[in-house]
Amino acid sequence: MEATVWFPALSWFFTALGLVGNSFIILLITSKKKLIHQTTNWFLLSLSFADLGVSLSIIPGEFFCFPSKWCHFVLLASFQWAFLYASVVNLCMLTLDRYIAIVKPFIYVLMMSKSRVVASICAAWILPFIFCFIPFAFIYSEHHLTAMRNYTYFLVVAFECLPVFILILATGHMIFIARKHVRQAASVAAQLQYNQLMAEGGNTPPLRQENRRRWSVLFIAAIVLSFVFCYSVTIALSFCSIFELCTFPQALALVKKLLLIANSAFNPFTYGFLKHDVKREVKQLLRI
Repeated sequence: MEATVWFPALSWFFTALGLVGNSFIILLITSKKKLIHQTTNWFLLSLSFADLGVSLSIIPGEFFCFPSKWCHFVLLASFQWAFLYASVVNLCMLTLDRYIAIVKPFIYVLMMSKSRVVASICAAWILPFIFCFIPFAFIYSEHHLTAMRNYTYFLVVAFECLPVFILILATGHMIFIARKHVRQAASVAAQLQYNQLMAEGGNTPPLRQENRRRWSVLFIAAIVLSFVFCYSVTIALSFCSIFELCTFPQALALVKKLLLIANSAFNPFTYGFLKHDVKREVKQLLRI
């Protein structure tokens, strides 16, 4: 099947999915006091705004921009990659928040104060936009092609390769620590039950707490797995293009764009199904 047949339909489908899903998460978090009072959900809210920007800037942006004479392609591309990289950095901040909560739970409150959370979110937005608009400083210079090539290499390493490497290591460590905590909690619960200190028929606080941590790790792991899968094609094609290692068909470039849109579209459903507090509010809203 030709790319002109399947790409427009799928791209608009994932775009609509991303617009509806991320808008729903934004409205849900901002309207529920139980959600907005948790600093972790601030990262979730910021990530949803970034994914909403991705959904708006790629397909709708190109649809309304290209027929217009006043639209500058480099400017549009800068906004697209700024939102994409803002999504990446926000995901890294969200993962860092959960990493500290699971690996260093006793110092989490001290390290992730409200002021530091706000500063982290601001940095997750400011840095991508600064780096994505720097090319305008040398776009009209004599050697702009060489400068742009080298700068693109820096962006790929800083905002694509490095985050993938860090997220995989952090998620793997969180899974290891969470499994260790669950085993320890199960041992404590068994000892309490043996000593008849647990209420009859009730669940143990250690197990309940560790189950929440396990679901928190599962939630992060699902988002990271989706991110790594969707960005793998982008990273491969970026290196292929920068180093002139190979040539690739146009259909593969369209798949790359489709996966970037799909990543932002899938995230809200991950929150709704795997993050327990968001899932609880969604169930109450839908009366399930």
